[in-house]
Amino acid sequence: MLIDVAFTPSEVQAIDSKVCIVIDVIRATSSLTVIASKRPASLILTTTIMKTSKIASQLSVHPLLCGERKGLPPEGFDFGNSPDEYYKSDLKGKTIIFTSSNGTRAIADVLVAPKVYLGCFLNAGAVTQKAYNYATTQKKDIVFVCAGREEKFAIDDAYCAGYLVSRLVSLISPDMEFTLGDGAQAALGIFGYYRDDKKLLEMSGAGKNVIEIGLANDLTFLLQRDLIDVVPELITNDNQDCEYGFKIYV
Repeated sequence: MLIDVAFTPSEVQAIDSKVCIVIDVIRATSSLTVIASKRPASLILTTTIMKTSKIASQLSVHPLLCGERKGLPPEGFDFGNSPDEYYKSDLKGKTIIFTSSNGTRAIADVLVAPKVYLGCFLNAGAVTQKAYNYATTQKKDIVFVCAGREEKFAIDDAYCAGYLVSRLVSLISPDMEFTLGDGAQAALGIFGYYRDDKKLLEMSGAGKNVIEIGLANDLTFLLQRDLIDVVPELITNDNQDCEYGFKIYV
């Protein structure tokens, strides 16, 4: 098994043999993990606001429009992109349509992978275990895909990727052979170097933006490890019944 990290989605190669764990820790994959844990009737992701509006108009039930542009909910949206806000909300049985600046784009970039999971600190144990189980039984490699910021490297996603790599490696049995790619080794180095995770997030570009719009509490919330035992998973034809599935329209 090869374990690697792509610091932007464009770095992923041979995607048809990879289990992809997408990371947009500030804040899309953190928010989507919380949303999935609230048992919505359906969770639909889109890459544009126009697509969000079009899908909403075609549904027989009124959906909740969720997400952000420049950190804030677009006009007419019901929710923004705050995982803390979603954690305090009752979303059971609701139809959710979600779009974000970086996270949903990154997910769309890897949708042809055999498995696409969403990862963050909140579901670290659950997502690494699920990816490990599938990859070992199906003999696939695992790549952590950082959403980045405006298609460039983002230290917050890289740090989270390093943490998740460390959790994944801890699951591997002593008799199993595996290789860490250059990206995985670099992410582990980043995770090991920074000792104050909250300060790191506050110093990141995405973190500064969250603080500027008055949502600094989100950074404290999303740093909680293993708060949620839920793994959002892209729905494909062969896993229509996955418990926490989502669909994405590009």
